[in-house]
Amino acid sequence: MKTEIFPGEESPEDIITYKRRKHKAKRQDVLAVFPSEEVHHELSEQEQYCSDCHEKLKELGSWPARKELVFIPAQLKRLDHIQHAYKCEHCSLNSETDKIIKAPVPKAALAHSYGSSSIIAHTIYQKYELKVPAYRQENDWQKLGLPIHRQDLINWHMKVTDYYFKPVYSLLKEILLTQAVLHADETSYRVLESDTQKTYYWTFLSGKQEKKPITFYHHDPHRSSQVATDFLGNYSGYLHCDMWQAYKQLPEATLVGCWAHVRRKFREAVPPTTKGKSLSKQGVHYCNQMFTLEKSWENLSNEERHQKRQEKLKPLFDEFFKWCRTNPPLVLPGSKLGKAIAYALNHEDTFKNVLLDGKLVLSNNLAEQAIKTLVIGRKNWLFSQSFEGAQSSAIILSLIETA
Repeated sequence: MKTEIFPGEESPEDIITYKRRKHKAKRQDVLAVFPSEEVHHELSEQEQYCSDCHEKLKELGSWPARKELVFIPAQLKRLDHIQHAYKCEHCSLNSETDKIIKAPVPKAALAHSYGSSSIIAHTIYQKYELKVPAYRQENDWQKLGLPIHRQDLINWHMKVTDYYFKPVYSLLKEILLTQAVLHADETSYRVLESDTQKTYYWTFLSGKQEKKPITFYHHDPHRSSQVATDFLGNYSGYLHCDMWQAYKQLPEATLVGCWAHVRRKFREAVPPTTKGKSLSKQGVHYCNQMFTLEKSWENLSNEERHQKRQEKLKPLFDEFFKWCRTNPPLVLPGSKLGKAIAYALNHEDTFKNVLLDGKLVLSNNLAEQAIKTLVIGRKNWLFSQSFEGAQSSAIILSLIETA
């Protein structure tokens, strides 16, 4: 008998070959990672008698009823380090003084401090990974019975940065400046001891294709070209960046403009009530075409991607900039659209530099994502008391984001 299939109904073959996701197996894999402890559920001595004949029950066996995870709240434990000493009887007999050998004791992270290495590491994780400010951590520690002040936490971070982290930080910078492609961005930050309302965090990080990428943060009172020049020096590679004038003063670097910035400016220029075509939407459409092409080439080699860009992206660039040059007479210079067109035309060569090498990318999103980490932290921390504290945060974040 032939089975009739109606529109929208699955065939028997489809039903048979359909594979469901094995949620149960996945859950078992997750549970298997954690250490286990057996909890046996047994009848009490009194309950081990039959309710009818009152004879003692015989146990038949046991089997797993269920598995569950339990949360163990944080707790503090005191470790008493006891140093043992040993005497060589033989050597002591033949010497005027006893030969005493003491077992080595690991050095404390900070001498005469509540801050052990594990406590300091946890406060760093709380502040820089979870963005929990010092005053909230202070409350949590005091609930656990540890009478520390928020300033203690900040001092710990500055001290371990100075004692342990700075050499690694310097090495990261040294390695970073040898790489062929970098990204850069900056954001404002408030430091109370500063004479100005704003100071700045700068970020410099590896290109997308680096096997061991580095994310580097630097704090400075200024946003001037001197900061970029002092940091990058005679760096002669490619630098993805926005069009902030500080980067234009670099003597050797080849700047690569961010097309995401261009697209964003055209999007902001689209009138909210526009339903049909508009010049702003045309600008966005050009940019979308560029990113669509790039997406289709992401698995190509650098050489293949470079060739594709010459064949397809370069003509699209030329068409876009020709369109930009055609439209200014129709657009008010002070309007959002006028500013978007001017932004693209004023930096045309820099935006076209992505065509120079297949390792380069269309946007500076990597740097913007790195800066976002700081921005989220800034919303919670609000400010730093001192320049030393702000730079300490830059160093710690560099190590965390690079790890």
